Amino acid sequence: MIKARLVLRAVILGLLTLTASVDTGFAQQQPPQQQQRTRPVQRKKAVPEPVAPAPKAPAAPANAQEKPLVELSEAMGGLAFISQICSPAVTPNPWRARMEALLESEGENSGVREKMAGAFNAGFSDYSTTYRQCTPASRAARQVLMRDAARLARDIERRFGS
Repeated sequence: MIKARLVLRAVILGLLTLTASVDTGFAQQQPPQQQQRTRPVQRKKAVPEPVAPAPKAPAAPANAQEKPLVELSEAMGGLAFISQICSPAVTPNPWRARMEALLESEGENSGVREKMAGAFNAGFSDYSTTYRQCTPASRAARQVLMRDAARLARDIERRFGS
């Protein structure tokens, strides 16, 4: 548990540091007309399947930490892909390394680790279908993802890191 907190704090510190450094560099690189905030392309939601007539047993309550950890993992997957196309000289990929550390801190318990790895891969895959090369839109998406990831990490730390 203590190791998980330390890793989470390292992820938060890394996100905040990167967010601050990229925000200043990004603002200086963009001409004034391109400094508008853009959002990444949203995934289309799958059409829900028809409901079966037989009632299902209620699902076991999810761990309160699971949802924000899965969301953080997905954002880190997107950041890993965008980092790969926009900063190919940086090896190993810092976002992949942070995700590995986060997964190690989670341990072997339940299915949370698998869900986090799946979310990371989904985020990586989603952005790989949208962006093929580093563009102003992909750099803007990186900014949004970094802010979201930093917010999620702070929320997790505030709610569960006592």
